[in-house]
Amino acid sequence: MRLSSFLDVNSLRRQRLAYACAAGIVVLALVETGNALLAPLRAPTDRDWRALAATVRAGYRPGDLIVAAPAWADPLLRLHLGDLIPIPVAGRLDAARFGRVWEISQRGARAPETQGSRVVQSSRQGALTLRRYERPAAQVSFDFVAEWSRAAVSRVAAGGQVNPCYRVSDRFECPDPPSQSLKPELLEIDTSPHFALSTPLAGRATTVVEFDHVPLGRELAAGAGLHNVWLRKAGKGTVSLRVLVQGHELGRIEAGSMTGWTVRKFDTSALAGQSQSVRFEITVDDPNSRTLGFAAEARS
Repeated sequence: MRLSSFLDVNSLRRQRLAYACAAGIVVLALVETGNALLAPLRAPTDRDWRALAATVRAGYRPGDLIVAAPAWADPLLRLHLGDLIPIPVAGRLDAARFGRVWEISQRGARAPETQGSRVVQSSRQGALTLRRYERPAAQVSFDFVAEWSRAAVSRVAAGGQVNPCYRVSDRFECPDPPSQSLKPELLEIDTSPHFALSTPLAGRATTVVEFDHVPLGRELAAGAGLHNVWLRKAGKGTVSLRVLVQGHELGRIEAGSMTGWTVRKFDTSALAGQSQSVRFEITVDDPNSRTLGFAAEARS
């Protein structure tokens, strides 16, 4: 093949490739434009939300859980039904204690809180679908956040010296530096609300939160994560939450900048029906810009 012919073939290939790329860009632009024009037509209206909110209110029972799917629709859910979602429910450890779950969904989404449940009621209004799910609810024998005032809180130095923290009104104050307090608080963890114990951290000491005479069930569920999106970005330390029953370790939860809200369930069926001491030990390798929130429940 002559050199000129070879160059002509390569030039033709480059032209075809350029045309294909241009065509692809045009198609992509048309698709995105179509989505931008059609998306508002597929979005649920305020009328849709009001109609399904009225249905929920008609059948709501105290103790029901109401969720939105996808989760980013939660602000709209609270706009219409926020009075039925009190802070402890909004900041729940997980959904195990709720036997009835109302889900308002769009675009075929499902809420993780409905897993393992059966649909007992369903209706549709415009772009929204309402489903009520039911399942056996976990029976909570002890809520560690609700019973926070029963705890004994202390800091244990690296050398073993114990410095007690003292109950002051709505919190425990730890006088040793850095001086901080433990208290129940609504925290932002993984961009979601969690009603948890906001816990003081010290780099060279262990924060201990201990409860005596806890009525145990078949499991002990614990959740933990780091509060405040800006602090999560600024800090680098990893926080470890160690869970012990009667001095024996059940397991740990490691909380870092990217771990979100982590829930672990520990088997306590061998101790079900007994009252035992439960101890949480919190350590951190670098306390700078770290605020841990944790919650736990003993369940039957």
